[in-house]
Amino acid sequence: MDFSPNEEQRMSCDAARKFFAREFPLQRLREVEKQGLGAFLPVYRKMGELGFLGIGVPESCGGSGGSWLDLALFAEEAGRALVPTLQLSSVVLAGQALLALGGETQRLQALVVGETVIAPAWMENAEVGREPPSATTVAIRSERIELAGIKRYVEGYDVASELLVSARDPGGEPRFCLVPRASPGIAAAEQRLASLDRVHEIQFSNVSVPAGAALRGSWSDWLRVVDAAKIIASAWAVGAARAALELAVAYAKVREQFNRPIGSFQAVQHRLADAAIAVEQATALVRYAAWLRGVANGCTREATMARLVAGRAVRQVTHTAVLTHGGYGFMEEYDIQLYYRRAKQLEHLVEGPVLERELIADEDVEDGHRLY
Repeated sequence: MDFSPNEEQRMSCDAARKFFAREFPLQRLREVEKQGLGAFLPVYRKMGELGFLGIGVPESCGGSGGSWLDLALFAEEAGRALVPTLQLSSVVLAGQALLALGGETQRLQALVVGETVIAPAWMENAEVGREPPSATTVAIRSERIELAGIKRYVEGYDVASELLVSARDPGGEPRFCLVPRASPGIAAAEQRLASLDRVHEIQFSNVSVPAGAALRGSWSDWLRVVDAAKIIASAWAVGAARAALELAVAYAKVREQFNRPIGSFQAVQHRLADAAIAVEQATALVRYAAWLRGVANGCTREATMARLVAGRAVRQVTHTAVLTHGGYGFMEEYDIQLYYRRAKQLEHLVEGPVLERELIADEDVEDGHRLY
């Protein structure tokens, strides 16, 4: 099957690339590294005004429509420009969760125009599994919900107005509820990643919200949202990998050693060729998973494979790109270090490679065999 962009998709990708070149050059990314996501919000709101945040969200819910493949192609452009993944956490995860779990349409409309941000808070440990939450509890008393526990690796907390929190009700059933970030009893500790992005560990101490803040959907509904988000996270990684490869190839053409461009040396050529193969493999698998998500809704296996292959590709390609640049690859003045420092984060977005391998090995396949 040919998943190359059609004419309309090419025009959309071209518009996105020009927008990011104008509004989010890599110098602005350096500002976000120093100041936090607040420095990115003006660009994020412009993305909402242009309809970029609403791709993949039905027009009836305030989105700009489009298929899941359209969203993946846009995510590739965002990854190429190293745009912060706020759209992934606030719209693709939290926004789609509102659709799947029975949230208010008005909240979703505010998300897709960039007016508000919701930060999903569902991870409780480094190797996040797909089991329902255990540490955070919820008790409904007198029409109130009381939360206690810890959530880790929360993205977008510093600019969020609400948190989407996973919990269990007194009967042990997993639930999700929307909690205002300013609620009494919430304490957050900031952590800096190698990319200099900020994530937070959140402690809930008897946080009380109205019972109406609880969403109706099931844990399986949430997992379908996670599977879909993994595809978009993978597309983000593919875009970053492709941009890093282009930087490496361009540098290999102009950097000379022994009176020859280093790109003329076989060792450099072979390394770059392997990187190019990794990018194309990941691109094909991610776009196939995005197409399948649009036509079949459920695609856990394909989304998992796309997440694993794309994460491995961005790590391999950025490593190759840094080696091609030599010592310059580690200098702040060169752009390639921006991609290299984000490779591990892009590999672990939404779910990490350890869990992905376990999911693939543990799944029944058509021939009836399972890997253990």
